[in-house]
Amino acid sequence: MSRRGNPAAWVLLAVLLAGLWHQTGRLASRLTAGLLLHRVELSTYEAVATGRLPVAVATSNLEDLERAARLDPIEVGIPLAHGSEYLLMRRPAEAIESYRRALAIEPRPEIYLNLGRAYALDGRLMEAQESFRTALRLDPSFFSQVPEGFR
Repeated sequence: MSRRGNPAAWVLLAVLLAGLWHQTGRLASRLTAGLLLHRVELSTYEAVATGRLPVAVATSNLEDLERAARLDPIEVGIPLAHGSEYLLMRRPAEAIESYRRALAIEPRPEIYLNLGRAYALDGRLMEAQESFRTALRLDPSFFSQVPEGFR
């Protein structure tokens, strides 16, 4: 064997380094998406605490969420937050679409709860009822959050 070592070891090392480089880039994307999501959640909380969601805040939040979704398409919190923004803006069709995307990633009771709210806002009461029932089957502690007529 020469001083340069085994060629297969060098190939393996190159493959491992390429994988590490790829994963480092993926981590950076996920961290940036997480920071964007956190910023949206904080600004929404602050706006709702004042009793209103200004158009400029909502627009900025939606842009941040679009960017976060491109960076981390499998983070369920992103379409969930997206749906919540639309729900606060009283745009149920877009909220429903966002919540469905979230459910495709990970079915959670809070997503079904919010989906039910969006359906109810859109006048789709049977679908709202079914979403609320699913949320309660998954987590009965949501009982107090389901509107009385849908329990």
